[in-house]
Amino acid sequence: MIKAAVFLSAALVLTGPALAADEQPAAVRALGACRAIADNAQRLACYDREAGALLTSVEKKETVVLDQQEVKKTKRSLFGFTLPKLPFFGGRDSDKDEAEFSQIEVPIKTVRPIGYGRFRFTVDEGAVWETTEGINAFPKPGQKVLIKKGLMGSYFIRFEGARSVKGMRVG
Repeated sequence: MIKAAVFLSAALVLTGPALAADEQPAAVRALGACRAIADNAQRLACYDREAGALLTSVEKKETVVLDQQEVKKTKRSLFGFTLPKLPFFGGRDSDKDEAEFSQIEVPIKTVRPIGYGRFRFTVDEGAVWETTEGINAFPKPGQKVLIKKGLMGSYFIRFEGARSVKGMRVG
């Protein structure tokens, strides 16, 4: 019962700020409605009933609970892709997130030349990037790469000791 209460508290806290009341899953709305019941016994019975329904909904994968740390980790791993405006990725209020994810600096995992001074490389999170302009440096695994968002969906890539060049995420 304590485990369920902790889980439900986390679910309400995490979905509450991210979604307006009318956008929350029905199971969360029903649980929230229990707060309005004045009689202690009836309120507890409501919480027990609706908590069970919410847990069942989560077990059946009808309702998904995400915490902010998992959302940030996912957004970071998707850096370079255009994401739809989904509520759990920031939805309409994503200005703060846009600033937070306007650049990343990560170590290079693998790198290989693809001709004309251009390179394809992967980073620790598994993303695959390519430079679309040639450079005279040869990046090495373990070196840090800075990837910044540019205008109109473009990206700038700067390897340690080299100038910035345009690039794109390819995988």
